[in-house]
Amino acid sequence: MTDTTAGDRAATTSHEPAPTLAERVGSPDGMAKLKWGSVAVAFAILLAVGGYLVGERSSRPPKNAVDIGFLSDMSDHHDQAVELSLTALDRVTDPITQSFVREVIIFQRFELGLMTAYQEEIGVEQPDSSPDRTTMAWMGMSTPLRSMPGMATPEQIKALGQATGIDADLQFLTLMQAHHEGGAHMSEDAARNAANPRVRDLAQRMATNQRTEVREYQAQINKLRPAPK
Repeated sequence: MTDTTAGDRAATTSHEPAPTLAERVGSPDGMAKLKWGSVAVAFAILLAVGGYLVGERSSRPPKNAVDIGFLSDMSDHHDQAVELSLTALDRVTDPITQSFVREVIIFQRFELGLMTAYQEEIGVEQPDSSPDRTTMAWMGMSTPLRSMPGMATPEQIKALGQATGIDADLQFLTLMQAHHEGGAHMSEDAARNAANPRVRDLAQRMATNQRTEVREYQAQINKLRPAPK
């Protein structure tokens, strides 16, 4: 996710303690403000990026194997995160989990748009998404697309689509926690080694926000998981 998510969570200027995520989305009005406020920020950034790309189209920015590999592999990784979230959208029941689902859909789609724009900017195309396509060679960790760290199996996605109640919440949170851990690992490598400074910046923001969300998901799992008897 982009750093706009982090900004959305920033403390208020009031002398009162900053509201928690649970307090902010605990009502329909709070959830609507979170959703549409996030959309507005993301749209403003997209407009700025579009203006930059128009002005810079005549000069190609630097690129190396890390830029090319990261953008293609993370695009496929984000595609599955959106798939998981759309699968869970009408199945999860807790308001906090619902807010997490919507955040993934909004921000990972936005980041997919950014990555597509960066691919166009450096003159590369997204490769096919065959499960057997080799990924992560740019990290020295070649693996088929289906085996990228954090990728859910078809069986796990099917089970999520059949889950109900709190079980759906727990399955989504568990799958997305693993997904973000894998994505953050790739993003951290790209933040260090990509040639394009804008790709490095995007990768660093992804890593930071996904590490934060992994902790938030764990707190939600702890809250929802039935106490042992």
